[in-house]
Amino acid sequence: MIQQVEMFNTKRPEHQRITISVEIEKTREQLYELFPYGDVVFVSKDVAHHFGFNSAEAALKGLYHRVKKEAVLICAWAEKGADALGPDGLLLHSDAFPPESLVDTLGAGDTFNAGVLYTLSNGGSLQDALTFGCRVAGRKCGFHGYDGIRENR
Repeated sequence: MIQQVEMFNTKRPEHQRITISVEIEKTREQLYELFPYGDVVFVSKDVAHHFGFNSAEAALKGLYHRVKKEAVLICAWAEKGADALGPDGLLLHSDAFPPESLVDTLGAGDTFNAGVLYTLSNGGSLQDALTFGCRVAGRKCGFHGYDGIRENR
């Protein structure tokens, strides 16, 4: 599928190209082949630990060589927030926004990714995307499931 999108993109002006995002969440060798295919690449804390990194910052600096030129690499680190590294070499950070009471963390990572992609696809900056992703993921952890997430953001 990614190859089909890449072929499509070669025939379009830059403003009409589809952005490809990849999430490398599990510690499986086959998934590591996806690093160079995303324009936005999410790498999990578990994968970072697998490669020997003990912080999001260290993971981004140590893994950035695996992504394609011009890609953004993002690593969320639960209660420590999330970091991002882009082609400009600037490391960005957002603190976490924990709920008053921790209720349900299932899906918080997917919620974070969705918040980041939503912000970027609507023209927001990478810093704004990180912050929004952390905010919405934190809020999601304050209630069960996804019902009402729009009202709780």
